[in-house]
Amino acid sequence: MTSQDNWLDYLSARDVVAQSSQEALVDALVRWLARIVLTVAMVYLMVGFGPLVKSDGQSAEGGALRQVFFMLLACLSLPLILVAWRRALAILARCWALLLVYAGMISTVFWSAFPGITVRRFIVYVIVLMIGLGVASVLRSPRQYFPPVIAAFAFVLFANFLYTAAVPGKAWSDIGLQAMHTSKNVAGMVTQGMAITFASALLAVRNPLGFWSLVGLTVLSLVFLALTLSKTALALVLLCVVVLLPIYMLIWTSRVLAMLAVAGLALIAGLVVFSTGTFNLSGPDWAEILTGDPTFTARDQLWGAGVQHIGKHPWFGYGWGAQWSMLPVYHPLWNYIGFWTGIEARYLSLRQFHNGYLDIMVNGGVYFAVIVAIYGIDLVRKIVSAIVRRSPDRWQFAGSAWLAVYFVSVLVSNMMESSLFYPDMFLGQFLVFLTLAHTSWQMGERD
Repeated sequence: MTSQDNWLDYLSARDVVAQSSQEALVDALVRWLARIVLTVAMVYLMVGFGPLVKSDGQSAEGGALRQVFFMLLACLSLPLILVAWRRALAILARCWALLLVYAGMISTVFWSAFPGITVRRFIVYVIVLMIGLGVASVLRSPRQYFPPVIAAFAFVLFANFLYTAAVPGKAWSDIGLQAMHTSKNVAGMVTQGMAITFASALLAVRNPLGFWSLVGLTVLSLVFLALTLSKTALALVLLCVVVLLPIYMLIWTSRVLAMLAVAGLALIAGLVVFSTGTFNLSGPDWAEILTGDPTFTARDQLWGAGVQHIGKHPWFGYGWGAQWSMLPVYHPLWNYIGFWTGIEARYLSLRQFHNGYLDIMVNGGVYFAVIVAIYGIDLVRKIVSAIVRRSPDRWQFAGSAWLAVYFVSVLVSNMMESSLFYPDMFLGQFLVFLTLAHTSWQMGERD
């Protein structure tokens, strides 16, 4: 072999190293872009541009600033999808039930009361899907995904406290602390997601500084949640953090403990049924036992109006996203009598039936409700599959626990605040993120 041959071989090896270094640099930049997009998107979905811009309840389209920012997030997400397009397609294939929900949303345009509004709100939800898909395709493990989400939640939590201290007159409403959010109920739902995320990360973090920082953030989020006076949300979060997460740990650890946990839940359900029949307890009776308010803060009137409204179009509803925030053109409560009757400010503030299952029926009737149920069953199947697989990776364990407990919290809170596949509600939008992310995590870090 000549000296020239050796020189060419050396150049080839050097080129390989250079190419590998370049690819590593590109991968690192792409991951940082994904982290930035996820953090910014999370903060925006939680707070929007409030308190800089307050919605008046009369627009289903959002302001120009909101539309431009959403389009910017979509543009930033597109490179993430293109870089990892094979993985993105694989994630979508495995998330067929979520895509079915999206198909159900847009199909209602054919009978929507306001088809233009259905299309515009659907576009926003597609952008949420794009952001979630792009980030999930790049951040391929819970260990990569948790930090930007925790950073976004921590930023909003501290910003809420600072805002409350700086302008208490705007931060406090007559019924509780809302801080930078549009209402105290929205503040409660956002903080619900915070606390569950912080507590779930505790299952994986072993660094003492990181662990105790997460403990502190969890406590602060519970304090903020208590200040919102959202009693139901606070009770639900405590149930998730103190009961459900430990139960999930037990289920993950042992099949015997899993069977005992299932038996325990069945026993609790049986006691509820037995008590209901023996003592002739009605829904309002249970509401009074659990919350001290049999009307759930006058929600019973809203629910009654919702049932009547659904009864007029039970099979296919009125079109996804085409009912609320339509003033002065339309409001679904105009034709029903309740505490809102004749009070314009009430119409402006009421933008849902405060029961997500009723609003699912309003949006798409039995047709859409069946599709959402299929998605729920498929998600439960994926969670159970992750439990059965029992990955030894503690981050995979924490990621699956995060999704499982968060999903339960959304299902329960959806009884009081519409959030499950409801337009412009953070809990439902973040569930789309986690559904895509968990699917990617279960695929592993390789394409």
